[in-house]
Amino acid sequence: MPSFNKQLLRRKAEKLPLAISIHYNIYFSFIFAVLIGRLVFEKHRYFYFCNAFQRSLLVPVYCIWLVAEIPRLYVGQRGVLKDKLPEMAAFLLLSFFPQVFTILYLGFLQEIIFPFDTVLGVTMLLVVVLELILAWRFLSSIITRQSATFYRNIN
Repeated sequence: MPSFNKQLLRRKAEKLPLAISIHYNIYFSFIFAVLIGRLVFEKHRYFYFCNAFQRSLLVPVYCIWLVAEIPRLYVGQRGVLKDKLPEMAAFLLLSFFPQVFTILYLGFLQEIIFPFDTVLGVTMLLVVVLELILAWRFLSSIITRQSATFYRNIN
């Protein structure tokens, strides 16, 4: 009977839900980018906005989401696979700051909202919030593990 290293199994079990959610979010983000991007550009081109600020804000918010989503998923996947603290911290910050607010705007705060905007916004928001929770738990375990290693090495 092979003996298993319980710490290694626990470490892999800690990061598995986050790795799976980031993996599936890569596919969902591609679908979200194509569908919401098409809606954003169609709204900007063909619809009349009562507020000119809303019209001028729509495309840049989408572009901010798109530009932040690619490195967010990259550093998240890299941080999970290699147990890297800086990458996981960057993933957590990128998940919270630009992504949550841009998804809230794209899903709920536009002047012209289609039902599909709301459905995609709610789904993406739930996925990002789930990733935030899982990333926070995983980041805490990395910090605890690396602190224990540091204290063990200096004593």
